[in-house]
Amino acid sequence: MGVVLTGYVAALTLRAAFWQSRHHFHWLLPVDTFLPARATLAVNVALYAWLLWLCIVFPRALHGKERVLSIGWVLSLLLSLIQGVVSPSLAALIQYVRTASIMVAFFAAVAILIEGPVSGNYAPDSNVPE
Repeated sequence: MGVVLTGYVAALTLRAAFWQSRHHFHWLLPVDTFLPARATLAVNVALYAWLLWLCIVFPRALHGKERVLSIGWVLSLLLSLIQGVVSPSLAALIQYVRTASIMVAFFAAVAILIEGPVSGNYAPDSNVPE
């Protein structure tokens, strides 16, 4: 599931880097069509705060390729937040960096899938007889 989701986001990010769209959402959740402006702001600020908290806490608990995968996602997410508030030339540069970070995450996800579970990373279950 992680490879598929990361690959999908990597493909969208790669497409956005080379084929610029004129329409860009300014919010992560564009719910402004059915919610008032203040409610849209509150929903998105809460979501951004939760994502920022996850970006700090989640990678600290991982090791190896899993950490590379999560850091690629974190970098892409944080740069997408910054991308909407900078000049268009800097936003184009940020798009290329986002593309590189999510592609690194995709390659890490594929490496994790190919490698499979490693027996030395898990604690033995005391309930299972040997």
